[in-house]
Amino acid sequence: MTRIRKIIIFWLAVYSLFYLIESFIVITYPYEVSYTEGFILNQAYLISKGESIYKRIDEYPYLVANYPPLYPLLCAIFVKLFGISFIPGRLITFLSSIFVVGIIYKILKKETAKDIAIISALFFISSSYIFKSTPLFRIDMLGLFFSLLGLYIFIQTNRIFLPILCFLAALYTKPTFVSAPLALAIFLLLTEKKKGFIFIFLMSLSYATIFLLINHLTSGGFYKHTFLYNLNIFIFKQAIKQYILTLQNHTILILFSLFYLFYTFTEKKISILTIYFIISCIIAVSVGKIGSNLSYFYEMIALSCILTGLSLEKFKNGVNEKIYNYLSNAAILLQLIIFLHMPYLTEPSATRLSLKNSRRLSEIVAHTDGSILSEDGSLLIKNSKPILFQFFEFTQLANQKIWNQTEFVRDIKNRQFALIILSFDVNCFVDEERLTPEMAEAIRGNYYVVDKIGDYYLYKPIISN
Repeated sequence: MTRIRKIIIFWLAVYSLFYLIESFIVITYPYEVSYTEGFILNQAYLISKGESIYKRIDEYPYLVANYPPLYPLLCAIFVKLFGISFIPGRLITFLSSIFVVGIIYKILKKETAKDIAIISALFFISSSYIFKSTPLFRIDMLGLFFSLLGLYIFIQTNRIFLPILCFLAALYTKPTFVSAPLALAIFLLLTEKKKGFIFIFLMSLSYATIFLLINHLTSGGFYKHTFLYNLNIFIFKQAIKQYILTLQNHTILILFSLFYLFYTFTEKKISILTIYFIISCIIAVSVGKIGSNLSYFYEMIALSCILTGLSLEKFKNGVNEKIYNYLSNAAILLQLIIFLHMPYLTEPSATRLSLKNSRRLSEIVAHTDGSILSEDGSLLIKNSKPILFQFFEFTQLANQKIWNQTEFVRDIKNRQFALIILSFDVNCFVDEERLTPEMAEAIRGNYYVVDKIGDYYLYKPIISN
């Protein structure tokens, strides 16, 4: 291993250390860090009590469970054992990300030099996207882990039964994790047609059986919540913008991946990894939906790390050693510079100030009598207050004419809520993704801002003379 490679690995290790430190801070932070964390924790709490998370939406509580139940079900086990806490769910996400790094390394270890495998694997958690998005109380990283695990098992054994179980786990974590099973189906149809048809049959039968069972047990609620209520408006410009930003942040990884694609096509080689990468790039278009985030690029980023490692190995065998070392090291260093996020020259996501503010908010919620609406669901559930409404989800449902907001707006006008907590002042600005014009007008005319703590505005009912 050359001296420059050792420096590169050290640099990647520093980025990884940033990730580990940030993970510890976030995992132990007792309140919500990202929107939806509190609502998913509430789902785990409901499951721990034996309640369905797929409820009717024409009566209180107005709650939507946009995703399948595997992740909240796992978290519910810990809620049952240890009580309401973000720690177990965030640990699941953190461990999933570490296992993803391990799988990337194991896939590359057989095909590349050890230093290339290490560099490619560490690129994953060095990505600013992964740093900023995990480890949160969210489903995405667990789904990615199951997808890559299924792929790895197939690569190692050429068998399909255990991969099917992994892919089912991924799909029942988040339905958009279809890239891996689609890639394997296409790969098998091109290489072992009979096994491909068996895989497609077993995969489809298993998924449909589980789907029909859950949907029956929830009286059709599973389909409505995970599919019908999850069809948010798609904005093409938003998708293009996110693709461009992802390309800018992962330029070298994407270029190396394209190089490997070109290599496999010109050599007429069929690679499950290249098929998987192409499909993951296509599926990531889901980021164009209102409310989507960077997690839709997780698979693409992980696959680009793998293809980068394979590209470096192929490039190594095709040129002079000195030229290879110069060009490959320069490219890797450039990607590291692009990743330069230096989080501790600014501040970690969960600072002492935000903890102080969250504690103040929590104390106010705990001592407020009556019904409360809050964008931060953790403030309610951690104080044994019922979560009655999800702002973003039901604003989208109202805009799509799937949910009738009349009763809810009337309750706001009648000042039925003792406290409303929002991330904006409706007198100055309205987040149209989180409030309809009717909701905003009802709050504006019947509530006043009593305080602002951190990022949140607190509204109380106007007292009539």
